[in-house]
Formats: sequence, structure tokens, C-alpha cells
Amino acid sequence: MTKITAPDQISRITSAVDHLATITEPDRPHTRLVFSPEFDRGREWLRKTFLAAGLACHIDTGGNLIGVRKGKQNVDNAGKVIIGSHIDTVPAGGRFDGIAGVVAALEVVHYLNEKRIELPFDLEIVDYLGEELNVWGTSCLGSRHMAGLITSEMLERIDSEGRRLGAEISRIGGSGQASDGPRSDASQIKACLELHIEQAKILDSNGQDIGIVTAIPGIYRYGISITGQAGHSGTTSMAERQDALVAAADIIQKTSALASEIARDENQHFVATIGKIDVFPNGAAIVPGQVEMTLDLRAVNARARVSFFEAFERACDQAAKTRNCRVTVQQLAAADVAPMNGNLMTMLEESAKANGLSAINISSGAGHDTAHLSRIAPAAMIFIPCRDGLSHCPEEYTSSEAIAKGATVLTGCVMGLANEAVKVS
Repeated sequence: MTKITAPDQISRITSAVDHLATITEPDRPHTRLVFSPEFDRGREWLRKTFLAAGLACHIDTGGNLIGVRKGKQNVDNAGKVIIGSHIDTVPAGGRFDGIAGVVAALEVVHYLNEKRIELPFDLEIVDYLGEELNVWGTSCLGSRHMAGLITSEMLERIDSEGRRLGAEISRIGGSGQASDGPRSDASQIKACLELHIEQAKILDSNGQDIGIVTAIPGIYRYGISITGQAGHSGTTSMAERQDALVAAADIIQKTSALASEIARDENQHFVATIGKIDVFPNGAAIVPGQVEMTLDLRAVNARARVSFFEAFERACDQAAKTRNCRVTVQQLAAADVAPMNGNLMTMLEESAKANGLSAINISSGAGHDTAHLSRIAPAAMIFIPCRDGLSHCPEEYTSSEAIAKGATVLTGCVMGLANEAVKVS
């Protein structure tokens, strides 16, 4: 057994989570947006924490902060294991999304250090850059770069403040260049592991300690531009209006109705959300002339996704015709369904069982960095309970004990991989 739950561990976890929670926009907790001053401060704290744990730190070309615990020097071709998550947040988000995974990864290192265990492979602890969706329209920046999926087009995007994405990545220590393929040592990676809060109610409602993730859904994001004609709200007659916001409302309502219908028919995880909308000129006495929206589409079934999008495009055409506006749709990002590695899932399940923890298989509704890493190496995730399923909000909560249990399972898996390496060598 690799049980490591102890008072000093609980204290470390609580202290780390609480400290990161203080690094936030003061009037909007918990907000640590990628590339913000708060993000920079969080990264610097984490770098020092990595060093204090005996890790050698560097930032890779994709802007990921990596702490390395070197393995035995006399073991050839034993590879490496990666454990990580992220410390950036959504606006007014929670204290645990991503953070719990980074803290749990550090607990694996603390256990190995305390037990003076030398692994036959290198262990990398990673804070993946920009996991949350950002103002440039692309999430999982760091893991996408590792997987060879960051393009020049993405890097040339400019936000409303004039910041170019590639320049921001360069500023924090990355190359700011497009991926030239997956990381060069991808063939040496034995496992990519991640702990995350579930962000749903299944574990919490059923009293389960651990969720073994079976798959991460395909996630597709589209920018929707609606162009009408701004005008005086008092003098522009209803018949003459080209109201971009009314057209947007038509599209939003149809999106919800279509997604609900497909979710019922498919009886599988399928959701579509328009959660970001910008209105111009955005004045109380002005007919809106321009609307920019983002559609977030998540599905585990490719046929359902195609069916939805065909109907969605027809809805956009109808809204444009009815409201005398122009509607364009552009894909911003895409990631196909990512099944998790069966062997690693089994090892995680065995680790939970060996430590007296309950575990069930569970699919993810959210996207994670591990989805992109699964394209280039064996990958697996575990979930821990999230109270009432609340996430991406200040009410988000999991306990230090739950994080410690998850760290125990990760440690058991790492030790299992070490034993495999020893047997092979």
C-alpha cells in the first residue's frame, strides 16, 4: 500500500490551495487569468515550490512550467512519467479547478522524497499553460503545444487590448512559435496522469472516493459574428431594424433547443453552449449593430455533432434572413474525443483498491489537458468529488482529504509503473 494521507500532508495541501487562492484579482475572486499579473505571481510561487521540493525547473517552448525529479542514472531507456494540471482560472472561478491536480502531483513528489524512493524514470510535474478558454479563443495552450497542435494562425490572434497570443507566450518564457510536431521525446513517455475535481455530482452524490475517467469528450468552439446596422432606438422603426442582438437571440434559443433534442435522442453526453457574447455599440438607446458570440460544443458521438452543426448552420441562415443581418461562423478550435488508456485505468483502479478507496468508471463532460496528451502518449485521469457538482464559480469545493486520497492513487500508479520498468530493465 502507498497510503500517504497524514496530518502534515493535509496541512501542505490546505496551505497550497489557500495560498493560491490569495493570488487573485482582489474584487473578483477567484480570478487568475492566463498571462495576467496574477497568473505571473502564481507561476512564480509555484516555481519556488517546485524548487523547494527538489525539482529542477524550466519552462518549455509551449510555455509550460515543468519540475523534473530525475530517475536512476544507471537505468537506460526507462522513459518518463508526467503528472500535471493547471493553475489558471476562469473569471470568478473556483479554488480547486486545476489547482487540486497540481497540488496532488506535488504530493506524489513529497511521498517519494520522504520515503527516499528513486524511480527508474524521470518524473515531470507540469503546470500546463492556459488550460481555460481565453480571450484568443483557444484553451489548453500548453498541452496542445506538447501534442504539436498549436498553429501559426492561433498565435497571430489579437485580443481587444492588442495583445498577440504568440507574444504573450514568449513573454512568460515559451518560444511563441507554432508547434513543429509533438514534443521530441514523446516516444519515451510511459504515462501522462492528471487529477481533477469532477465538476459534476456523480462522485459526491454516490459517496465515491475516486472516478476513473474513461474518455474526454470532443470539444469544438466556433466564433459567430452577426452584422446588422446600428441605429437610434427611438427613431428606427421596428420594420426597418437590422438588430444584430435580436438575430443573436434567435440563434441562442435555437442552439439550446437543438442540443436538448439531440441529447435526448442520442442518450449520450451532448451539450452546446453560447456563454460568451459581446454587443456593439452596447448602448441603451442604440439598436445593436454587431454581435460576437462563442459556441462551445461537446459530444462523445461524432454523428451527433455533425447532425447538430448542420441544423445549427440552417438556424444561422434563417436568423440572418429573418432579421436582415449577415451571420458568419468560424471554427476557433477542435479536439476529437479522447479515450483513456486501458492499462493505466486498470493501474489506477488497482491503486485505489489497494488503499481501501472506492472507485467507479466515469466519463468526463469537461475538457482537460490530458485529452491532447492522449494523442501522443498513454494517458489517464482520475476525478475526486466536487461538492454539489459546482465548478467554475466561487462555491466550488473539494476537501484536502479528497485531494490526499487522489494523490495516494496517483502515487500507487507511479509505483506500479516503476515496478514495470524494473521488471523490463
